[in-house]
Amino acid sequence: MIKLILAVLLLANCYSLAAQSGSIHQQQSESYSLLGKLSDEQYDSINGFELRKDPTQTALPLQKRVFGYHPYWSGNLWQNYRWDLLSDLCYFSYEVDPATGEALTTHDWSTAPVIDTALVHGVKVHLCVTLFSGHASFFSNPLARQTLTANLIELVSSRGANGINLDFEAVPSSQQQGLTDYIIQLSQALHAVLPLAELSIAAPAVNWSNTFDLPAISPWLDLVMVMAYDYYWNGSDLAGPVSGFWPMTASFNYGVNSSLSYYQSMGVPEFKLLLGLPYYGREWPVNSNVLPASTTGQGTAITYKNIRGNTTYYNPSNYYWDYRSFNPYYSYFTTHWRQCFFDDEQSLGAKYDLVNRRGVAGIGIWALGYDNGYSELWNLIEQKFSLAPQSLCEDTAYDTGGPWWNYSNNESYTETIQSAWPGPLSITFSNLALEAGYDSLWIYDGLNTDATLLAALSGNAIPPEILTSGNAFTLKFASDALTVNSGYELIWKCPTAGIEDNEITSAIKVFPNPVNEFLNVLFSELPTSLIRVSLLNMKGQNVLNYLIQPSISFTIPVKSVNSGLYILKMEVEGQASYSKVFILRN
Repeated sequence: MIKLILAVLLLANCYSLAAQSGSIHQQQSESYSLLGKLSDEQYDSINGFELRKDPTQTALPLQKRVFGYHPYWSGNLWQNYRWDLLSDLCYFSYEVDPATGEALTTHDWSTAPVIDTALVHGVKVHLCVTLFSGHASFFSNPLARQTLTANLIELVSSRGANGINLDFEAVPSSQQQGLTDYIIQLSQALHAVLPLAELSIAAPAVNWSNTFDLPAISPWLDLVMVMAYDYYWNGSDLAGPVSGFWPMTASFNYGVNSSLSYYQSMGVPEFKLLLGLPYYGREWPVNSNVLPASTTGQGTAITYKNIRGNTTYYNPSNYYWDYRSFNPYYSYFTTHWRQCFFDDEQSLGAKYDLVNRRGVAGIGIWALGYDNGYSELWNLIEQKFSLAPQSLCEDTAYDTGGPWWNYSNNESYTETIQSAWPGPLSITFSNLALEAGYDSLWIYDGLNTDATLLAALSGNAIPPEILTSGNAFTLKFASDALTVNSGYELIWKCPTAGIEDNEITSAIKVFPNPVNEFLNVLFSELPTSLIRVSLLNMKGQNVLNYLIQPSISFTIPVKSVNSGLYILKMEVEGQASYSKVFILRN
């Protein structure tokens, strides 16, 4: 009964906050606070928590930082965390009283077992500090600032924790100097007492009015976690991607790619940057089943777990893909149309690839446990960050505007692409449109800009094919503050690794993709020779081999193979060879 009562209360509270502005952090914090203080068991009832018997803990060491927020309302969801795939846990939160600097509440920071468990597993622990209003009052009060600083250092020290994360949001531009001064003050005090502790901030996806003075505060910060979500929020006029890789429309030219580029362009070192990504989506009532669709009411945040679990509305027949923002969504009709934008393995995988290519420190997650009961997002982290970052043998690279929109002014970033195959790689351009003499693209023959320069490009003259000496190349892009253009679109391939394989969709079909247990192969014509089948992982290793009699169709069991991205190679002796890429989820 208590589960039903609490769930109804929470749902009502979520809808009552629909008209409120602010990030998902603020909205959910204030929504749960209306429920009063609950026990972990009561939160478990709301969250539908069920303990997994044996959460797998077998991943290779992480190559990137995975910085996950643990909201206090998560209850015991932490018992299902993959600690081997988590480098940092950020406990949410110490809520600041702006008048005094004291805590309105710390949500049981001093006794929460998740903190001890994380430390035992070698996961760094950070205390998140939230201040969503009253900024002028706080920044203008030296005693309040000193009190907060002293309290935070004592709380971190007493728990043997590793850092402090400032989540100061909705700071008006008039308080830029106050924000800067406090970050410097806290950094100096924290590192004087705890030299190995880390100070981080939750930074906005779009730095409106330059409130966060990045050149001034970056030297004093150890990590900058960019909240690359809520581009479309509960009060948006259009339904759109919470965390689109590229912009959905030309009129709202913001997305994950451009946000990361902005912070790099502002001089935040790559080793300090975390790309924060959502384990939730948003659903809006809309006027029709089009894209973009105008909203007819407020949006609602929905966790990944609840999206995956609601097969009534979120089913394959209602699933769509927005190719402009590179993001999925559901669109369905009840008494009116509704659209829910969220992130899945494909869209998150593209962002994880961007993290690897840009060489930034890692990712942030809002929030841990929002995928409870589903293992695929943990598996994706393992796939992308537990092994050396390596791409397929053919892909397309774009500027921050993607294939549809222009790049932005004042950009400066580098991006390294490395293939799993030994190389060399061929690079050809299908588009090049840069402001001649002012916006430029450089290509280097290796893993960084210290490698040999292969090309320096500006204007719109497409160069001849470029060849690397190995399996990696680095792009460096820079734009000035004036004219922008459509940018670049380049295709890179591995000339020595299956480049002549036939990819004629009319000749062969492989399904389903993604696959769980059995992969089906269908030829358009009956092969007349033996078929040699091999399954290769992204390291180029054979994991399965078969010799199959001539047949127009056959089935390959793949249940015994680990989840991941694979290449299926088929050679019809004396005739032709084929290769297909597919995703395995088991």
